[in-house]
Amino acid sequence: MANDYAYINGRIRVMRTELITERSFDELLSSTSYAEFLRLLSEGSLAEDLRDSTSQNSGLNELDAALSRNFHRLAQKVHSFGKGESAQELGVVVAKWDLINLKTLARGIMKGRSSEAITEALIPGGTFPFEVLKAASSSSDLLAAATTLSAAGVPLGRIFRDAAQAFAASNDAMDFEVSLDKGFYAWARSSAKSNSLKRLLGREIDLRNAFSARQIKGQANPGRFFVEGGNLNESEFVRLAGGDVTAATAILAPVFEAPTLEEADLISRKLMDEAASNAALSDTLGPGVAAEFLRRKEIEIAKLRLIGRGKFYGVPIESLRKELGNA
Repeated sequence: MANDYAYINGRIRVMRTELITERSFDELLSSTSYAEFLRLLSEGSLAEDLRDSTSQNSGLNELDAALSRNFHRLAQKVHSFGKGESAQELGVVVAKWDLINLKTLARGIMKGRSSEAITEALIPGGTFPFEVLKAASSSSDLLAAATTLSAAGVPLGRIFRDAAQAFAASNDAMDFEVSLDKGFYAWARSSAKSNSLKRLLGREIDLRNAFSARQIKGQANPGRFFVEGGNLNESEFVRLAGGDVTAATAILAPVFEAPTLEEADLISRKLMDEAASNAALSDTLGPGVAAEFLRRKEIEIAKLRLIGRGKFYGVPIESLRKELGNA
């Protein structure tokens, strides 16, 4: 498998050279109009995906579609490099966006949102074909969506079905999300062979548990919200959910102590950025390089969306610069 990653990571390092640099972001930020922003952007590596966004009368919907198309294309390209075990591990790396999309899909169906509204919130980039996700967004309930998703033959289809059944039994949205998280991370851990990917998943699970503990603070039977696989054990999680900050490690404490959920989320994302970077540096013949690249690409897309909106609505540069720091 190491030989696989010598080839895979060589390809990814070439792809990294096409990521937008800080200097280029400054140029995009300094553009005087939305049209100039699009012109500058279309001169770079995103040109292939931006054709529809630069046509006359195109707007933010076309830009969003182009950025989504770019991310999906590159995520699928990374996934396609793998063979055998490396393909399995890269599938785990890419499936992070499946987990996000399945939660978005379920929340939309639970709240009775339109198929169009749900689809617009999805992120093309996981292992599910996007057309299958779009079809599932028209479902009347979660079990019907599970039936549609199962047709894709993706492991997470079964995990979604189990979570949908948990929701049907209790009518509690939290039961759905906990079941989905537990199923996803159990599958991901069993698929991970490289130590770097196992450590990365462990950090992700720890941050998920710390975030969850602060959200359920004071609720009865907090142990049912715990997901195994990180350094934080169930006893420590229960203590955290009870308000005992001393149960958290030095790494997790800032997430639990942050004054707002938004700040806790920002801290979590920065810690995952650091973990992905460490994984890439510590295991040059492993999937950490792919994880870091896709994380960088995700941040790039988020920043471009922010700048695009800022230029479209005439937001002052300094306000935009502040928002970019939180992207």
